[in-house]
Amino acid sequence: MKRPADAAPNGLAPAGATADHGGQRDAQRQLHELQVSRIELELQNVALTALQQRHHAIEADLGRYASLYDEAPAGYLSVNRDGLISRANRAAGVLLGRPRDQLLGLRLEQFVAPEAQPTLRRFLAALFASGVRGVLEVPRFGGAGRAARLEANLDETGLKCRMIVTDMGDQLARDAARRRAFVVLDSIEEGVLVCDAQRRIVAVNPAFTRLTGYLAEEALGRDPAFLGQRGAHPPSYHAQALQQLLQRGVWQGEVRNLKRDGTPVLMSMSLTVVRAEDGNVDYFIGVFSDSTERKRAEQALLDLSRELDQRVVERTAALTAANVQLRREVAERERVEAALRQTGEQLRKLADHQVMVKEEERKRIAREIHDELGQNLLALRLDLASLRSRAGERHPRLSRRVEAALDNVDATIRSVRGIMNELRPAVLDLGLQAAFEWQVGEWRKRSGVACRLQLPDEAVLAAIGADVGMALFRSLQESLLNVQRHAQASDVEVRLQGHGDRVELRVADNGVGIAPGQRDKNGSFGLIGIAERAAALGGRFQIEPYVPGRGCTLTIAFALAPA
Repeated sequence: MKRPADAAPNGLAPAGATADHGGQRDAQRQLHELQVSRIELELQNVALTALQQRHHAIEADLGRYASLYDEAPAGYLSVNRDGLISRANRAAGVLLGRPRDQLLGLRLEQFVAPEAQPTLRRFLAALFASGVRGVLEVPRFGGAGRAARLEANLDETGLKCRMIVTDMGDQLARDAARRRAFVVLDSIEEGVLVCDAQRRIVAVNPAFTRLTGYLAEEALGRDPAFLGQRGAHPPSYHAQALQQLLQRGVWQGEVRNLKRDGTPVLMSMSLTVVRAEDGNVDYFIGVFSDSTERKRAEQALLDLSRELDQRVVERTAALTAANVQLRREVAERERVEAALRQTGEQLRKLADHQVMVKEEERKRIAREIHDELGQNLLALRLDLASLRSRAGERHPRLSRRVEAALDNVDATIRSVRGIMNELRPAVLDLGLQAAFEWQVGEWRKRSGVACRLQLPDEAVLAAIGADVGMALFRSLQESLLNVQRHAQASDVEVRLQGHGDRVELRVADNGVGIAPGQRDKNGSFGLIGIAERAAALGGRFQIEPYVPGRGCTLTIAFALAPA
């Protein structure tokens, strides 16, 4: 059988089809490469834009720096290792007396007095050798006869040094500055002494005399060691201080000295070395103050701290022992409470009886105070009044003494009346209505809070028994006391009213209210006492649910006695 002419041997695709597929793959690869190239170009454009922005920012910063450098009020110079000026700002040109463009390439030392040129060369050589910042004062800088201060430091490469040049003025200006410095030196509270290179005192200020007792003429020319207290410091103390002073240029510490009258004194001292242009010691300057009282206060504070630490240790031991004892007592109390729970009803009855006994005792004590102390005070007042009338103008001194005694007796009578009212107000004998009116009136005067009182008719008041009346009165007292202490109220309403066979006392305020947690906190016995009084007489005590900002309302209700 014959195969078709266009059929490929072994089932392979025709040659033209293979060429078409190869062309598609080449086109796809070229398209992919073009896309990659486009993305790379976009990224390069973004990076180039960022570099251009950064370049512009750097150029702007350099421009601002150059402007600040050129317009700065202080003179700026850059000098290479050979002492040639490589850069200067306008202020430096003014100090050197030439335009700044003409300074470039000139030697700095030609603008310095001839006698100071070797010192400047040594200064620059030392600066390039050590890299340590240096300061030099040179006379007749810039040919204008004015001294200048050079503050120099190396740049990061170490190829040139940068200088800040400060005009120190002419000799008259320096003398004026020196006089101002002496005025300041004389007015400061710290003592100052200046010693030469041989450590001999050459100058002191008035505070030196006040702190040491030595006059200036007694100290000049002497070694400051004459002020020291022998044996107060170890032998190496002063040697180590001098070594540190010469190495670092400064020393700070405390020294024990003697005043002129022999009084020991502790001084806080700071020493500084002033060196000449050649690096040798020119002066020593000491500044000191009396730190005896401060040190004494610090020692007292340290002693107090130690004493407190000891007290804490002792108190901790005592508390530990008390804690052990407390645990024993708690265990014992738990056993007692277990036994008390078995006799709870009897204790309640006993508590009720105690309340009654307490009221009776209050009544008895108030009566005895009235009968005994009150009558005696009244008799005493009458006697004193009689004595005052007899003394009259014949004995003015005795009359004044009697008048003072009468005032004391009157104050005592008022105090006795207050105590009696606290124990049992006498107004209770006039009835519950009078007692309520008196209590509300007194509370209103003491607290300054508005308080309104509403009472029932006489029939309801007459039906209230003595025990219930006393419970209502004491509950009113406790309720008003709680309002005054805790409620922060501006208005209180007290309402006693009858409802059928019962009487109800309602005390309402517009204060902050009583949160649930406050009723059960330790020490809150007032509400508990009201509840116990009500329960003992078969009454009911209730506090309306707490609503923030709506105040508090207490209600105590008792059954009325049958007619």
